[in-house]
Amino acid sequence: MTANKKSEENEFDGVGLVKEERFHYQKPFSLEGGELEELELVYETYGELNDNGTNCVLVCHALTGDHHAAGYHTDKSEKPGWWHHLIGPDKPIDTNLFFVVCSNCLGACSGSTGPATHHPQFPEKTYGMTFPDFTIADMILAQKLLLEFLQVQCIEVVIGGSMGGMQALQWIVDYPNYVKKSLVIAATPRHSAQTIAFNEVGRRSILGDPHWQDGKYSKDAGPNIGLAVARMMAHITYLSDEGMEEKFGRDQQLDSSNAFEFKVESYLDHQGRKFVDRFDANTYLKLTKALDRFDLVGKDGLEKTFHNVKSRVLVIAFTSDWLYTPEQNKAIVTALHRLGKVASYLELDHMHGHDSFLINSDEFLRTVRAFMLGMDENEQKYQSEDRTGRSPTRYDVKKEADFKVIDEWVKPSERVLDLGCGTGHLLEYLRDNKNVFGLGVDFDLNKATACVARGVNVYQDDIRKVLSGLKDNSFDWVIFSRMVEELDQPGKVIMEALRVGKRVAVSFVNYAYWKNRYHFLRSGVRIKNDVHPNNWESSDLRNYFSVRDFELFCKEANRKDLTFTVGRKVFHRGDWMKTCKIFPNFRAGLAIYELIKK
Repeated sequence: MTANKKSEENEFDGVGLVKEERFHYQKPFSLEGGELEELELVYETYGELNDNGTNCVLVCHALTGDHHAAGYHTDKSEKPGWWHHLIGPDKPIDTNLFFVVCSNCLGACSGSTGPATHHPQFPEKTYGMTFPDFTIADMILAQKLLLEFLQVQCIEVVIGGSMGGMQALQWIVDYPNYVKKSLVIAATPRHSAQTIAFNEVGRRSILGDPHWQDGKYSKDAGPNIGLAVARMMAHITYLSDEGMEEKFGRDQQLDSSNAFEFKVESYLDHQGRKFVDRFDANTYLKLTKALDRFDLVGKDGLEKTFHNVKSRVLVIAFTSDWLYTPEQNKAIVTALHRLGKVASYLELDHMHGHDSFLINSDEFLRTVRAFMLGMDENEQKYQSEDRTGRSPTRYDVKKEADFKVIDEWVKPSERVLDLGCGTGHLLEYLRDNKNVFGLGVDFDLNKATACVARGVNVYQDDIRKVLSGLKDNSFDWVIFSRMVEELDQPGKVIMEALRVGKRVAVSFVNYAYWKNRYHFLRSGVRIKNDVHPNNWESSDLRNYFSVRDFELFCKEANRKDLTFTVGRKVFHRGDWMKTCKIFPNFRAGLAIYELIKK
């Protein structure tokens, strides 16, 4: 049943030599558009299933992908599986720990039952366009039958990019008790009008090819030109303007005998020709229609669809992806958060467009590893190394001062939103010691990935955008730990936090601290220390303010609209250890306020 053996793993890098297997379901199988007399799925597995059948990782492929995700079929001279850099011993999807399954999906053309396979009643003919219309949900049902055959009791992680990510979403919707975790990469809850339009242009190029013959073409004389053009059109959407400009620009062919003037033309022609050799035109028509019909939003919205989801979810998007944009990926996580589900969002700044999930990049591998393996040795080593190259300062160490106060304020089992959560230490502590449900927000990918490794829910985005997507009173606490100073119009953000949370904790450095005043009076320039390390011309945006400034803000806000009261206050002296109560605007180095919604 398993495709590789340990002796074979040593022959090549990763899982080594693998072979494809076939699952034959000899019963009627119902699809949305009809019924099949029988079903066959081609698949590969890597690693070993544990005795309990609980260590399965299901890998779902993209539109034009297949089941060959890792390893080699013959020897190292051939091209390995499409996620070979991700799957294998000691890799992010570690086959020492997981039993990895990847099947060619229902309706595809790499061996599984689809338009290109022969009809059981007419062995000399393929299904062609008589193959029933099918959906992503139909694909999932077929995969479920395969996993039952393999004696998989539950899925530890379902993972996929693009159409594979859409399958991962369908899994957690259709089988909420069967899937523990889901990694959704560069996906969407439904196609935009633009995406449907691009797909339709590709389909028209196939339908308009005279060799299509209503789908009854022979294997050797199909609509090759139409299919190649469809592939060229789709391939453009998988790339980015920046990536194409860097790779090709307006470079022209040096070989005058070449039929193409520009290199990008030759590249697209090559992609089209290569695609025709391995893909079936009718399959392309059916698959793209299945994608266009995929719609988890529907009339009732994503929240209705995700109501029963129980899996822990991570969604990864890419900044340059204009096919399934970051905003489309964020919509998935925002809906889950509005329901109080366990979900995180990371956004990688890659220039490769939609295809970025196929690229072997250190950032991408780290994010997948963090979700799959948590705080393993690689992640511990990564986090122990300060990526800025500087040594920890007193400011870093003393940041724990407000954490201790917040820990005293937060009660067990409360819900906490930590804005500017950093690497997630506070939320990890509150979760482990007080059973707190937490969500962190941080714009820094490195810090957000550290949160994922700690099992902390994190949303990597602008604080204001995240707040705007959350429901009223959805958290008991909203925490600003040394974060207010870094915001534009911080007063408005605090008021928005009071909409989302019942209480807000605000900690900030008191800029009116006596040493700052003395330094300015003595030298005429602002102080430079651990808290304010840079000269004014090289410093980041900071809205420095004092205890007195904050008190005036609270009074003014309540004068306009009686929305909150000031609760507990804690003032730390310059050492950020001892507290003070008298003249805090002069004596305090750090202030922590509790704001209580009325």
